[in-house]
Amino acid sequence: MKKFLLTAIALLTMLSASASAMYGDRDDWIDFLTDGNQFRARMDQLGFVLGNNTIKGTFGVRSQALKTSWGSIMSGETDNIGLDATISAGIAYTSESFSIGLGYNFTYYNSTLGTHTPVLTINALNNNLRIAIPIQIGASKDPFKKSTANQYKDYLGVSTDTQIRYYTGIDAFNQVRLYVKYGQSGYKNIVNNSDMFLQSVGFEARFYFLNTVIGNVTVNPYVKVAYNTALIGDNTMIRAVEPIADTAYVQKDSKWDKNPYNVTAAAVLGITANSDIVSLYVEPSLGYKAKYVGKAKNAADQKVQHGLAWGAYAELYIRPVQDLEWYFEMDVNNNGFGNTSQASSVPVYFEATTGITWYLPEFN
Repeated sequence: MKKFLLTAIALLTMLSASASAMYGDRDDWIDFLTDGNQFRARMDQLGFVLGNNTIKGTFGVRSQALKTSWGSIMSGETDNIGLDATISAGIAYTSESFSIGLGYNFTYYNSTLGTHTPVLTINALNNNLRIAIPIQIGASKDPFKKSTANQYKDYLGVSTDTQIRYYTGIDAFNQVRLYVKYGQSGYKNIVNNSDMFLQSVGFEARFYFLNTVIGNVTVNPYVKVAYNTALIGDNTMIRAVEPIADTAYVQKDSKWDKNPYNVTAAAVLGITANSDIVSLYVEPSLGYKAKYVGKAKNAADQKVQHGLAWGAYAELYIRPVQDLEWYFEMDVNNNGFGNTSQASSVPVYFEATTGITWYLPEFN
């Protein structure tokens, strides 16, 4: 009865918050199959995972996509209410040898356009191999609302943020992560009778090694290499719907002499310290960045911009009792490198989120 009441309270809390899973529409679903029963409430997440050691489900909201807002699920006036978060739900079968999960996400963009994201997650080899494949799809006959139906038609955007992890079980070389990103987005311009289009591809690889205990801390450094390029247009990171807001489309048959790209290579030092109540993970990084804006046909060639890539990331967990946890995450970096719109300001980004996790008992 106690387990039932705890679960019922979590469900009622979700409903009263109008949360209609919390993993969002990207590769964070890779944690779904290994997460235990929990209710999570953070600045950018609200949701739960419930189940037993065979079947589990998840339901919630996440503010992650460009059009979503931190701390807001919905907003607007009567007859014009918008959804400001990605709604997610999923179900999974889990076992030691093989686990599989299916998820679905919806992100509202406007009254005629939204993003639908089915997700496939697979774990194998005692959870040492983990794969998450979200496919974001946005389609609409009138993508820019019905008032522009005589100007723009037939929008279609498709993208993926696929992640693959493999844990080797060897401290000298303990983990490999591969992130694959692909996106395309386009619509019909009726006024000019032309097909407008954008396309990009990218990847990131991380190699973790020398997982070592030194004194009272555990050190796990890794090296990461990332490369993103525009195949059509000048946007190096296309997602299913997001380009509509901030990107200039080009005609589908447009050709560049040299495509835009950006590349990052960095060394990262992961450091973990634990006590009975507090756990701290910090991750300083230092490396190299380069950005090239490309060369369109009959245009001047721009030089490659070179710079330092640095960051300081931290996660803090405070757990006064086993089942309740307060979480704080902070990230300071110079991800604005090469952004000319911020040339007059300090090129530093500060990002943070916080919240609680209530770990719930497992169903029998």
